[in-house]
Amino acid sequence: MQQKPIQIKGQFLEDSVKIGQQIHYGLSVRHGKNQEIFFPSVNQNFGAFQAVERTYFPTKTDATGSIDSAVYTFQLFRIENQHSLAIPVYLMQEADCTKIFPAKDHIFLKRLVPHPEKINVDSLYQHVPIAPLQPKTDLKNVVIWGLGLLILTGLIYWFLGTSLKKWFKLYVLWRKNADFRRTFQRFTRNIENNQIGLQNLERAFSLWKKYIESLTSKPFTTFTTKEMVDTLANKKLAKALHELDSAIYGGNFSGKTTESVNMLVEIANSIYQEERIIISQETKKS
Repeated sequence: MQQKPIQIKGQFLEDSVKIGQQIHYGLSVRHGKNQEIFFPSVNQNFGAFQAVERTYFPTKTDATGSIDSAVYTFQLFRIENQHSLAIPVYLMQEADCTKIFPAKDHIFLKRLVPHPEKINVDSLYQHVPIAPLQPKTDLKNVVIWGLGLLILTGLIYWFLGTSLKKWFKLYVLWRKNADFRRTFQRFTRNIENNQIGLQNLERAFSLWKKYIESLTSKPFTTFTTKEMVDTLANKKLAKALHELDSAIYGGNFSGKTTESVNMLVEIANSIYQEERIIISQETKKS
């Protein structure tokens, strides 16, 4: 039986917005029962709009197909009069995911002050308080202290430069790893088969990609699943990523989801240890 065409609709729930005010964008899609549809996470780039949260609603299925919907909350800090947005959904296929876009919707900016050409400059000057001038700093003392600091820094670097660079790099690497593990554990501590639990799983997965990107200097936050697997050359990673994608975007939570999360931690720790060895070897060679 041939699948009916996918119907997607995205629109703002407000007509206009003030700078910094929260606005809402509703996204719904009607599709075949056997088609897997994924919604973008709040960590993606939405142009002028800064994502705050995403509220996902359970799938509704009837004889004509299934309906999925979500509401995105944004903030806007751009001053252009009009902004447009079209959030796509992803259709899961055998080879990859296909983006499907709705028609663009527009929202207008509410200005709290008049346009620059309408401001009365003469009146503005009369109401601007004039701050008293501060006495000038003695330039001679600044130069002396600056030269002394440069000489002291140079002497320290002359005697301890190589070791200091090694210690500093290792400290930064350790601190990033500690921050990652603490935040990752906080997210994964409350992973369950419900909306909040799946959101925590999504945040943990996004955090992992950003951390691996900082270690490898490769754009993992924009990589597809295949690109991540090819880059890390880890056979177990493909299965783990597929399980996480299925849980996050399809709501297919299972016991294997926790195993996949643990696999991400193992991979991150392995790359971290490799980076420590590289820094130590570079220091010895120099």
